[in-house]
Amino acid sequence: MLNVRLLQSEPRVTLGAAAPHIDPDIEARVDEIWQREKELRSQEIYNGRLFSVDYCDARTIVGWISEYRYFLAQRREPSLHAALKIKPLAVTGTLSCPDGILFGRRSDRSEMDAGCWELVPSGGVEDTAVGSAGQVSLERCILIELEEETGIRASDLSAPSRAVALVEDPQSHVTDVGIMLATACSAAQIQRRFAALENREYSELEIIAFAEVQAFRRDRARSLSAVSAAVLDTLMQPGVCSGFLSNTFEVTQDPHYKRLE
Repeated sequence: MLNVRLLQSEPRVTLGAAAPHIDPDIEARVDEIWQREKELRSQEIYNGRLFSVDYCDARTIVGWISEYRYFLAQRREPSLHAALKIKPLAVTGTLSCPDGILFGRRSDRSEMDAGCWELVPSGGVEDTAVGSAGQVSLERCILIELEEETGIRASDLSAPSRAVALVEDPQSHVTDVGIMLATACSAAQIQRRFAALENREYSELEIIAFAEVQAFRRDRARSLSAVSAAVLDTLMQPGVCSGFLSNTFEVTQDPHYKRLE
């Protein structure tokens, strides 16, 4: 079950929490899992550094930087979460254009939600997003993901980005911030930009007409990522976000709105 809260503005995200102490036996188990993963995978596995959440509400997110190998070990053995306490922070963008809303199918080689459809752009918050004062701009994170995943640049947006939802997944321990984006680029232009990318994070993109989004949500229920489904369901509820299905948007719901799915 996902915990979903509507936002009125982008939360303030900062470093400020200490990483948990990890006992030697836990560290040894993490190393075992990491070495096994390296042996199993045909491509090189990268031990990146991610933002892990310690405290989170609708206004403030505080955390620390963790190595990716700890999160991977926690995914392989969920019982390790009690010691590792990794709660990655991520961003999920809802990009609308005159022709509809953008979705992408994740590669079958993806670590999370392989082969699933999701809202685009989406991605984790890494240490490179942390500024000199220890603060993170989620807007900058989503704009980087936007260009990397679609070829659409910040200058192509027709309205400022808007953080609209906070989605916490108790099972994966990932916290996503849903951010709305709008562009005047057509579906054909987006597909051309995507086709020109050298490294694609999605096997394909699809732009779903506004009138068809609810049917898409219903028909792809089993292949749509849980976070994307929760963001869509929240924004499509009456009185929550006027103009969502028309390439314009305005959040109208009480910021303390909360829903369990």
